[in-house]
Amino acid sequence: MIHLAQRPGPATGLPTRTEQGDLLFAMNAGHGYFPRIILSPGTIEEAYYLSREAFSLADRFQVPVIIMTDQHLIDSSRDIEDLNMDRNVIKKAFLETGEDYRRYEVTDDGISPRGVPGFGSGLVCVDSDEHDEAGRITEDRGTRTAMVEKRLRKSEIIREAALEPVLTGSEKYSSLVVGWGSTYPVIREALEKVGASNTAFLHFRQVYPMHPKAAEYLERAERIIVAENNATSQLGSLLMLETGIEPDESILKYDGHPFSVEELADRFKTALKKSVS
Repeated sequence: MIHLAQRPGPATGLPTRTEQGDLLFAMNAGHGYFPRIILSPGTIEEAYYLSREAFSLADRFQVPVIIMTDQHLIDSSRDIEDLNMDRNVIKKAFLETGEDYRRYEVTDDGISPRGVPGFGSGLVCVDSDEHDEAGRITEDRGTRTAMVEKRLRKSEIIREAALEPVLTGSEKYSSLVVGWGSTYPVIREALEKVGASNTAFLHFRQVYPMHPKAAEYLERAERIIVAENNATSQLGSLLMLETGIEPDESILKYDGHPFSVEELADRFKTALKKSVS
C-alpha cells in the first residue's frame, strides 16, 4: 500500500502548497504494465476508512494500492465523529502451503494462491524477473505470454470489485459536476451555494480502475463539468480513457492553493449558464 500526498511540481515545485497533479503518474508509473488500484479520499474520515480498505485490497488482489491525497487534505484538521473501528476490518488473504505449492500458479481469475515463508511445507519462491509458476526466472516465450495474460485477467476482476463513485444531489440531473480527492467538500458546498436543482455531483473515491457504473452516470448528463486542482484536467483525461466520454468543460486551478467555496460557486454559475444557453 502506497500513500502519495501530492504537491505542485515539477521537481520540488511548491513544496508547501497543494495540487492534484500526480494522477496520471500514479496510473502509469512503472516498467511495463501491471494492474494497480488508485483511491482518492475526499475527507478525513474517508482517508481513514479507505486506508483500511487499501490493505485488504492489496492482500486480496496482490497488487499495489495507491492512496492519493494532497497537501491541503493532509494539513487539514477539524472535529469529526468517532471513527467506527469495526468497519472495513483488514482482511488477510494467504494460505498454508503444501509440498506442491507454486507461488505464481496460473489461475482462471489471475490471482495466484499466496503463501508466506514458514507457513506450511511448500517452498515460497518469489522473483521480480519474469518467472514460471514456481517462481523461477524464465525467458520462455509461452510462459511469458501465459503470465501476461494471467495479470490481465486479474485487471478485469479488480474492475468488477471497484468502489462505486458517490452521487450527491438530484438523481434527475441534466448537468453533472465530477471531482476526486480533497475537492469533495468544497464542490458540495459550492453547489449548495449555487442552488441548481438540475445539477448533481459525482465524487470518485476510487479513480482507477473506475467502477463499471461510472459510464452510466456520465451518459445520463447533458453536460459534464470536471473540477480539479491541476492544469491539464487529469481526471478528465482518465474519464475519456476509461469510459470514452469526454467532459464538456474543465474548471481548473493550479496556483498552489485549493479552491475556495466562493470562487468555485462563481465558476459553477458561469459554466451552468452555458448549459442553459
